[in-house]
Amino acid sequence: MTTEVSETSQDETTDTGIHEFVAGVTVPVSSEQARRIETSRRNFMLHEKTWVIAQDVYCDHCKLRWADAISVPCPGPHTEHLLGGNGPAVRAKRKRPAPGTSAEEVALRQRSSLGDMYG
Repeated sequence: MTTEVSETSQDETTDTGIHEFVAGVTVPVSSEQARRIETSRRNFMLHEKTWVIAQDVYCDHCKLRWADAISVPCPGPHTEHLLGGNGPAVRAKRKRPAPGTSAEEVALRQRSSLGDMYG
């Protein structure tokens, strides 16, 4: 099972420019624990002195790996891919089909060519 472990407390707010590193870890669980985790909200308590295997360390905000992030300030969360257009206030332009390729125009051409064959 893979989960994230934060180095800082949840109460801290992160300013742009400061990385907050987390570790993606693998935690060994029994089949009974796996069933409980799957049927619950996917959060669970670890026993004291449980060893975990860190798979990766990265910034929780910008998702850059530690080695790539230490030399640059944190730009903050990357959410541009969720926005259409050039920003939050600009909507993406509608993509119009090329002339003569819309469904109505193709159907009209097909009907007219069939009418000539049977006409």
